[in-house]
Amino acid sequence: MAAMVMIRGGVSAAEVSTYLGGDFGSSRLELNHQSETATSFGATIGYRFNDYLAIELKAQRLGNWTLDGMNYRAGALKASVLGILPISQHAHLFGRIGYGRNTLEASAASSKSSLSRSQLLVGAGISYQFNPQWSARLELNHQGDQPISYSLGQARATVSQYSLGLNYSI
Repeated sequence: MAAMVMIRGGVSAAEVSTYLGGDFGSSRLELNHQSETATSFGATIGYRFNDYLAIELKAQRLGNWTLDGMNYRAGALKASVLGILPISQHAHLFGRIGYGRNTLEASAASSKSSLSRSQLLVGAGISYQFNPQWSARLELNHQGDQPISYSLGQARATVSQYSLGLNYSI
């Protein structure tokens, strides 16, 4: 009931908007107790229902890494819901929960493999509204864990991402 009041309660024409965004950041791949960072970038389309709720679709290139003599490349397609908490007229905290399709490719001189996995994603961040059209955000996302099979056994790859983004309301 409280969620319905929040969703329906504060809707005005100024709050409802479709927005486009882009982000860049740093992603960390952890594999077999080793980790490496890489540059990431992405594109977003979103719809904000009111001061408290938005949905987003996002495509991201999470990065390229080299660990244990193997080259790794990761990307993601995500759909998520953002719960938004205004902390001032211009600043907002937000939490993200959604579903993502992650792809991880591994290659070496003589072999190449790829795996895709759909799984839950979570994140949190802060945004700042410069004016009615432009906003910036700083965000941390956990892209999930992916098991990897290779000739010596199993490993688990974990990708986490910090990003800085800019959104434009259309």
